[in-house]
Amino acid sequence: MPLLTTALLVGAAWFAAPACPLPLASNRTTVGAITSSTALSVCVSKSKLVEGTNGSMILVIGSSASPSPLCLIYPNGLSPDLAFSLLDSGHIGCWSLYPPGQVVTIVNLRTPSQASIQAALKSFKPDVPRIRVKPSAEVSIGTSLQFTSTGTTKSVRSTLLNLPLQVRFKPASYYWRLTPLNKSFSSIAPIWKANLVGRAQMENKISYSVEYSFVGLTPWRTVKPNIAMTAVPLSLLVRQGQEPPKEIKRIPRLVGGPCQSNENLWGC
Repeated sequence: MPLLTTALLVGAAWFAAPACPLPLASNRTTVGAITSSTALSVCVSKSKLVEGTNGSMILVIGSSASPSPLCLIYPNGLSPDLAFSLLDSGHIGCWSLYPPGQVVTIVNLRTPSQASIQAALKSFKPDVPRIRVKPSAEVSIGTSLQFTSTGTTKSVRSTLLNLPLQVRFKPASYYWRLTPLNKSFSSIAPIWKANLVGRAQMENKISYSVEYSFVGLTPWRTVKPNIAMTAVPLSLLVRQGQEPPKEIKRIPRLVGGPCQSNENLWGC
C-alpha cells in the first residue's frame, strides 16, 4: 500500500510542472540540479536531445524533430516508485541523462518573440545590390535600356545558442526610380526607352523577406519586418543620335601629264 500511495503522489505531481525557459533562451543546469521529473514534464514534449558544438548536451524544446521523447528521467535519485508512476501514466520511451551531474543546456525554440529574433539576427544582412544595365550606360536617344539587379536569395550559416542556424534572405519586392523624370517601376527587370537627352540616374531598393531555421530541428520561420537594401544609383548619359558621315566632294584639277597607276592622284 505505501508503494501505491507514493506512486499516486508522484504521478499527481507530474502534471504540476513549472514553465519552460523563455523562447529562444537557454538555461544551463546539471542533471543533479533537477530535483524531480516534474521539472521537465512540460518542456520535454516535442523536444530533442542533441550534442552541442562544444560537446555539451542540449535539450532542444519546441523542435520539429521526430520521434520526440515522452518524458525525461535521470539515474540519480530515480526510485522504483517514480519509475512505476511514469509507466503507469503512459510515459513510455523515456530518455535518460547520464552521468549524474552532467551539464545540460535547455534551449526553448518554441515561438520566440520578434524582439528576441531581431536581436539574435541583427548581425546577418543580405548583400547590398548593384544595378546593371544593357546595352550600356551611355546610349543614343531612342535606345531601349533594360535594368537588372544583383540582389538574389542569400543563405547564411552560423550558430545560435550553440545550435546550427541558417538564415535566408529572399527578394520580396523591387522599387526602381528614374530621375529627373520621377518615373518609377516595380518589376524585376524594368525597360526604359531613352527619350530625354542629357544625364539621368536610376535608383533601386529591394525589400528582402527574412527566414531562419535551426538545421534539423525547426522548419523555416519568417521574421517581420522585411529588410530593405538600397543600391548605389547608376548614372546614365543619353546623347543625340549620330548623323551619317557626309560625303567629301573634291574639285577636279588638271595635271601636267598622264595619270600613273597606283598613284594617289585625283581629278585626272
